[in-house]
Amino acid sequence: MRAIPLTVLALIAAASISGCSTRVADLTVASSKNFNMHSSGLETGRRVVGSNSVPVILFPLGQPNLKEAIDRAVEKDKCAVGLSDVVIYQEVFSVLVGYVAVNVEGNLVIDHEQPGCGGVASQGYRQPYSQAVQAPSTSYRAQQQQLEQLSRESLSYEEYQRRYQQIMSQ
Repeated sequence: MRAIPLTVLALIAAASISGCSTRVADLTVASSKNFNMHSSGLETGRRVVGSNSVPVILFPLGQPNLKEAIDRAVEKDKCAVGLSDVVIYQEVFSVLVGYVAVNVEGNLVIDHEQPGCGGVASQGYRQPYSQAVQAPSTSYRAQQQQLEQLSRESLSYEEYQRRYQQIMSQ
């Protein structure tokens, strides 16, 4: 009879000692920085992890900051502007003392058009103002028309991507 309360007590103690990690979200893209999504210098980089945590002493002494965790992951490369294929976890470990953390894992989105990153911007090139305010070229208009027509068609995702890449490479 006495073995049952000891077993229950042992299970409760084991459960309270263990930590817990919960998957909070899966995102396609995450960034806390402003960047040009239409930049021709965007590419996917290596997988990185960023984290932000707060201590627990009887109770949490704050709340972990998701923006800070994303920033720490993005700052692993000076040319990175965001993350793709992002997974966000919340981690809790405490037995009177411990921590609460938010972890962000994703692939770096690198923009080579950023100053100092190997693109045109890093070479000190500035487009003359007169060129910057010109109307879009006829090839641009044709490309936009093709994209509008493509969006009206009902295609599989793979076929849509293939045709989109074809139009954009013209």
